[in-house]
Amino acid sequence: MKHLSKYFIWVIFLVLVSVNIYVFLHSMKLSDKVNNFENEISNLHQENLSLESKIFAVDSLQYAASMAAQFDFSQKAQPVYLENLKYARSQ
Repeated sequence: MKHLSKYFIWVIFLVLVSVNIYVFLHSMKLSDKVNNFENEISNLHQENLSLESKIFAVDSLQYAASMAAQFDFSQKAQPVYLENLKYARSQ
């Protein structure tokens, strides 16, 4: 009986050590995945900032003025008011 219990304790010990090694290796793989995701998030954040600055540049009035000058829209538009009914009725 003593011999069997000694053998059983060693088997349990080896099982626990192997489970510990498995958990350790699995946690290392998960850690690598987390690092990859963090790097990807950082890259996406930088790309987002770059695209945001481009959007603000395109959305600005200075860009609209430069594009208007490029396409020869230098004349100011005369607004048409619909308060005068001659535009509503073709007179």
